[in-house]
Formats: sequence, structure tokens, C-alpha cells
Amino acid sequence: MTAQERILAALEGDGADRVPFTCYTGLLPEAERPPLLRDGRLGLVQRQRLYTVEQPDVRSEREEYSRGRERLARHTLHTPVGSVSETLRLGGGYGTSLRCEFLIKQPEDYEVVEYIVKNTVYTPDYEGFLAAQERLGSQGIVVGNLKYTPAQEMLVLLMGPERYGLDYSERRDLFDGLHDAIAERDRELYRIAAESPAEYVIYGDNTTSEMVGLERFEKYCVPRYNEAAAMLHARGKKLGVHMDGNLRILREAIAGTDIDFIEAFTPYPMSDMTVAEARAAWPDKALWVNFTSGVHIAGPEAIREHTAELLRQAAPGGGFLLGITEDAPADIRPDSLSVIADTVRQLGALPLG
Repeated sequence: MTAQERILAALEGDGADRVPFTCYTGLLPEAERPPLLRDGRLGLVQRQRLYTVEQPDVRSEREEYSRGRERLARHTLHTPVGSVSETLRLGGGYGTSLRCEFLIKQPEDYEVVEYIVKNTVYTPDYEGFLAAQERLGSQGIVVGNLKYTPAQEMLVLLMGPERYGLDYSERRDLFDGLHDAIAERDRELYRIAAESPAEYVIYGDNTTSEMVGLERFEKYCVPRYNEAAAMLHARGKKLGVHMDGNLRILREAIAGTDIDFIEAFTPYPMSDMTVAEARAAWPDKALWVNFTSGVHIAGPEAIREHTAELLRQAAPGGGFLLGITEDAPADIRPDSLSVIADTVRQLGALPLG
């Protein structure tokens, strides 16, 4: 089977010859790909946005400055009903930044952010998806990419955990008003995804239970998953959710959702669930695992044994995929991925014993 055929068969639940091993295109430089792509040892995955975003009534302003040894950027959004700003600390590892001041800092900011949400325009844009499919060919798949669910967007991007918790408890009217405004606009994204050429779509939620909590997960996230899944299923498409944190207290709620696969699941010891527990909790959903990131630095024998253990726990192996969805250190990445690929090729034939 080609890498593409293997991935698609696993996402459908059965029919693959062995467990697929995959990696996001952005995490594997092209120079390192040839030996891994040979004979389908590894398949590439590209998550591609299916729409453009415009905010015609919003003026954006950015200022970069230094504070001591820190490099910061202040991003201000001006609207007819007021302005809000956020501050990012620049210069993190792998080109990342840290949001240290959020758009919503006080009750008055809700009106401005809600105005921005309601005046955001989403337009279908499928050219990038089709071009990525052409580039990857049989070496992998392209999946449609949705943003955070409204509750996760509020937590991660708009207000941060402290304000999120306080306002959920003390200003529920403002909290729910913003949530519902985002949810209403997101319905347009569901339609765009359903009408797109993408057969598989990922909701990029980065779910972790300590942050969202069971109550809010059930109240805010699950209905969004089910609504998006219903629109996709009506067109014969499938929905996955990027859940890469601790999920134990959410496991029953996840089991009750209409999503088709869980992507980037992070196994024990870097989370609070093993692959075996996940398979038992969600037998009707494909499980796409992110290889346990801390093991990359443990050396070839530890990498080989951990890969074998993941495969043992996944038995009999239908609907199971092993992937790389987080950065591995550049100096050890080629060797680590090669060991994983070799182990999967040796031990990953289906059904797993």
C-alpha cells in the first residue's frame, strides 16, 4: 500500500496492511524526507485551512519594542465601538511567541471583541488545499483545518485562564454572549468545510482537561463538535479533534460525541491515559497518536521499545495511527524518526498480535 492508502484505510477503521506512521509536513524538513518516504515508511500530513478571513471594519496596528532583555509585540485592534490590544513575548523556541496580555482584560472589552467576531467575513478558499494534494500525491494526505471551538478560542486566544475562570463564574452573561457570537459565525466554517474537497477535517482544539474542565467541555465543546460532525457527515466526510492533553476526566464525554477520530492523542507518561485505556474508552473512533515527545531524547533502544509498547497496547490495531505532531529536537530528529519507522515496519503488520 502507499502511505496515502494506508492512512486513509486506518481512518476508516480497517483495511490497512500495517499501522501508518505519519508526520506533519511542517515538522520534517524536505532534506530529511527521502529515506523516510521510501517504500511508504512514513506518510506526510498537511493540515490546510479552507477559508480566508477578512475584518473590513477593523484596523490593525502592531508595535514591537524591548523591555529589558525581552522582545515584545503589542497588537491593537481598532473598531467603531472601541479598541483592544494584546501583547506577545517574542523569541520562543521554534519561532514561537507567548501571549502575556490578552484582548479581554475588563468587561468593556467584550463589546469590542464581540463586534470584531460579528464583523468577520469567511470566504471559501480551496486552492491551497488542492495544490497541497497535488504536491503530496501518494506520499500522504491533506486534511481540512478548523480553528478552535469558541470556548477554546476564548481560553487560549482571547482572555487567558485567569480571566476565563473569573468571568465564567462572575460574568456569565458576557461570557455566554461572546461564546454564542463566535459559535454563530463558526457555522459558516462548518458549511465551508462540508462543501470543500476535504474528506477529513480536524478541529484544532488542543484539548486538555485541566484547562477546559468537564462542565465547560460538555456544555460548550461537545455541541460544537456534534454540530460540525453532522454537517460533514451529511456530505460523507469525517471529523477529528486535536486532543493532545490530559483527557481522563473527559473520556466518557468524548465517547459520547459524534466525532470520528481523535488526533494527536498524547500517551502516558506524558499524559494521564495510556493507548490501551484510550482504545477501551473510544472503541468506535480512530485513534491517531502523537509519539510521546519526551522519548525522542531517550536513545534508540528506548525509542524502539516505547514504539513496540504503543503497538502492543493498540492491538488488534484497526483504526490506529502513529504520528509526529510536535517538534522533535533537530539534532536527533532523523535518527529518532528512522527508529520509529523501522519498528513500525517490523512490528506493525495488522492485525497486531
